[in-house]
Amino acid sequence: MGLRAKLVLALAAILLPASAGIVALQNYWSRRVTAEAMAEALQERVDRGALQRCERAPASWSRRHGRRRRHRRPPGDSPRRHLGELAVYDAQLRPARPDQPPLDPRMAAELRRRGHAWRADGRRLHVAVQVADGGPCAVMVLSRPLAPTPLWPALAIGALVVLAAGVAAAPLAVRIRRLTGAIERAQDGAPIAVDDSPDEIGELSRVFAAEREKLRAQMEALRRRDETLTAFVAGTTHDVMIPLTVLQGYLVKLRDRCGGAERELLGLALEEADYLGALMRNLGVAARLEAGDRPLERSELDLGALVERVVARHRPVADEKRVCLDFAVPEGSVSVVGDLTLLEQLVSNLVHNAVRYNEPGGHVAVVLEADAETFRLEVLDDGPGVRPDELSRLGERRFRTQAARDRQTGGSGLGLSIAREVAERHRFALSFALVRPRGLRATLSGRRG
Repeated sequence: MGLRAKLVLALAAILLPASAGIVALQNYWSRRVTAEAMAEALQERVDRGALQRCERAPASWSRRHGRRRRHRRPPGDSPRRHLGELAVYDAQLRPARPDQPPLDPRMAAELRRRGHAWRADGRRLHVAVQVADGGPCAVMVLSRPLAPTPLWPALAIGALVVLAAGVAAAPLAVRIRRLTGAIERAQDGAPIAVDDSPDEIGELSRVFAAEREKLRAQMEALRRRDETLTAFVAGTTHDVMIPLTVLQGYLVKLRDRCGGAERELLGLALEEADYLGALMRNLGVAARLEAGDRPLERSELDLGALVERVVARHRPVADEKRVCLDFAVPEGSVSVVGDLTLLEQLVSNLVHNAVRYNEPGGHVAVVLEADAETFRLEVLDDGPGVRPDELSRLGERRFRTQAARDRQTGGSGLGLSIAREVAERHRFALSFALVRPRGLRATLSGRRG
């Protein structure tokens, strides 16, 4: 329901009952004033000797004044106005004539308390006045018809006010809808059309426009900062990876030449260098993924060759940890369309986790299967695995399993989250499952086209 309709309904709910209440109040005060005037006129008639005449013949007095137009006016009565129908009662409120109705109990109670009373009965107004302490005409009741006060003029005025308010609110509703449309269009980058009117809506539109410009400037500053940070991380990752790769090669050569404690220390250094390399590559990929407006560099690639490169990169660390790392790929090419760097980092993260969190004497297998339309890549290990309640959270940003937090080899939780996001960007499915009696299976699947 629009603002205009709500305003009209609110005014109708207020004005129409208020109009009826005003009419009812007006009727009450009009009847009260009329009753007071009738009581004064009756008292004036009594003061001119009407009480003595009534006491001489109360029954005929009631009849004469009740049918005033059919009889001669008594001596001393004023011919200026007709008071109405008159009935008389004695001090015990007994009627002077047998055919007279008894006095209304509520009027009788008020009469005893105040000496006068009035009551509106249908279209007639009855006024009772105690004019004497005793005698057959101690109480006189004067009745006269009431002109009804119609309710429709007040209701008509209320309806006109409501209609006028609805008409007056139309330009206001139009301006509010125009401002709402401008704000909605501003979400798509369009500027907010400022209302130059000096009223509250114009001020509101100017505030919206100013705040939008301020927000746009802040968003632009954030965008530039993110671009700078992304470029810095990507450049730093590239610059660090070259000497780090050379360092890994030197560590392998030194390890092969040494023995005993030195060989063990060099193996640990090689493992940490591999972890540092994986972390730097993940940072570079994360910087690319954070730049959401940068499209994927899609090209046709061979998943089999990608698996071989990833396994060869991780074999030195697997050998140092005494983890058997094997792979199996189809003889022919398994071609898919995707971003080579991102997909290679995805598979690398899965293999890296399987090797890093395994134990000496463990096994890791990378198996690629494919048909004409789909492929399925599994990375299986017989390591400690994860708890069942942690399985669904694998791939969340910065989530680390309890085993990873307890072990010295615990990582940052970035690798699997990057793997999941890369899979989603390529519309591939990445899932994790426990292997019995122990271990973890990571499965990447999707269409080859």
